[in-house]
Amino acid sequence: MNIRDLPFNMSYRFNEQLREVPINPHQMKQGIIYLKKRALEEEDECAAAKTYGHIGVYERILGELTSSERHLLLAIYLYDRHADTIGEFLNTIRLGHTYHWQEQWDKANETFQLLIEQLKADEDLHIYEDFVYQYYGKCLLDQRVVSRAHHYFQRALEIRLKKGDKELIESTNSCIRLCLNKLKHS
Repeated sequence: MNIRDLPFNMSYRFNEQLREVPINPHQMKQGIIYLKKRALEEEDECAAAKTYGHIGVYERILGELTSSERHLLLAIYLYDRHADTIGEFLNTIRLGHTYHWQEQWDKANETFQLLIEQLKADEDLHIYEDFVYQYYGKCLLDQRVVSRAHHYFQRALEIRLKKGDKELIESTNSCIRLCLNKLKHS
């Protein structure tokens, strides 16, 4: 299932703290209900895992963090059952981001450190390397570990400049600006 094909507005924007905020919370809630129904009807466990991953992301955006964690853990479990390393890795990034929003700093830091170790061990995972660095940077920034956050944002930016994706580059530049602003005022 392609998320863009959902009959609900699942779009979001970023606030001043670079957190996603739904454009239409009611529509996003309806979309989650729709996705949950689709996931339960899905016979292919990997397709269901993909849907559970999306549910976990949207629940995090809506602040439903316990449910987000539960759905992301389910997605990771299903991907692991089918030895889908990429799907498991992607949803572990998402889980780290949910732990960040829950302010479960030990779990978040441990998750991101594990992801960085996995990047060193598996070349196939490098397609998500910039996302690991950016999300870990955001997590560190919220923990007020600004200089380390800046380091990870710089690493993400280097990768994104090579990728040439203007939207991702601007996203990382926004993180760096916020980081530098916090350094100025500390």
